[in-house]
Amino acid sequence: MIDVHEILVIVAVVVLTAGLVTGLAAVITGWLLPGPGRAKVARPRMWGYGTLIGQAGIGTFLFVGPLHGPSMEHVPYAMAGMAVFAFGLYVQRLATRAAA
Repeated sequence: MIDVHEILVIVAVVVLTAGLVTGLAAVITGWLLPGPGRAKVARPRMWGYGTLIGQAGIGTFLFVGPLHGPSMEHVPYAMAGMAVFAFGLYVQRLATRAAA
């Protein structure tokens, strides 16, 4: 029987994979998912880089932090992952502004 922890790991891997696919699609082809937010993105490739950076950060946070276990020795690495995630969000925000 699959326990809750295994389900959470599977969900995290699926969500991270979806983010990686959309980020790579934006970087390689400039394609974005359809939706209302698409019109706000002025630079899709930059948005894709922000997505990839964010996915690396949140993946580090999840798999070194909460999904790894309650050990406090990994907290600095998990928090660094959160900082990388925040930087990815910042890059995505920059992609919504008009190109200089």
